[in-house]
Amino acid sequence: MNPSNSLTYATAHSGDELPDMSSGTAPYIRNYFDTLKTLIDAIDEGEVAEIASLLFDAYTNNRRLIMCGNGGSGSTSSHMICDFQKNILLDGGKPFEAIALTDSPALFLAWGNDTSFENVFAGQARTWTRKNDVFIAISGSGNSPNVLRAVEVANELGAITVGLCGYGGGKLAQLTQKSVVIRKRNMQLVEDLHMVLCHVLFSALRDRIKGNLAP
Repeated sequence: MNPSNSLTYATAHSGDELPDMSSGTAPYIRNYFDTLKTLIDAIDEGEVAEIASLLFDAYTNNRRLIMCGNGGSGSTSSHMICDFQKNILLDGGKPFEAIALTDSPALFLAWGNDTSFENVFAGQARTWTRKNDVFIAISGSGNSPNVLRAVEVANELGAITVGLCGYGGGKLAQLTQKSVVIRKRNMQLVEDLHMVLCHVLFSALRDRIKGNLAP
């Protein structure tokens, strides 16, 4: 891939469907915020509530939460394990076995170097995933090959697979048993909403554990 093609790829995947830029910075920012509000309003709360219930069942039945994603989605996975592991223990008094497959650079590089980049999550998924664990895969495009391969392994092992997708869902929405799709072709907006979704799932789990939230 030559430098010009690389630039085209990066631009297309980081800023599709950009807000109107002709009116200046302040209107651009307002447009971005307004778009976020519209995307939040389009989310089906029932779908998210079902995933929250899956997490509560996993926690109460001593099952695991496994997460993965690339780039910003990988950072979201790592971020959320801080909440699901540390904060749930502090607030709930019982550990939640939660792991992000992005968090061991050595394993990540070993799987990629010794097999292929497509396997950087799948090999780890085969190690950590058990029947009825919850496996949350995050992909802005919905088509990341290494994320899809990990979900295939998780499905094979009997996990409950959840996809947080953008760009219309891609293959991930079809491969996972539950999915929430942000129907926007702008990676920053998609990643914003994925973090919101993860935080609301964590918050609902925490408050249900504490007895402050009805099923």
